[in-house]
Amino acid sequence: MAIIRPVSDLQRKVGELTRLAKETKEPIYLTKNGAEHLVLIDFDEFERLAKLAGRSEARRP
Repeated sequence: MAIIRPVSDLQRKVGELTRLAKETKEPIYLTKNGAEHLVLIDFDEFERLAKLAGRSEARRP
């Protein structure tokens, strides 16, 4: 199920969003003024998706 939150939660509830992304492995859609703005995903999930897309730029620092 889609997780949709206002982008203001990124500033006010970063810990909660981090936990949610890591636990669910689901993308979190962030909106601004009711419109799509950003998508937050766990890095491991991003890396998996990048590999599926044949991209190698998903490297750990």
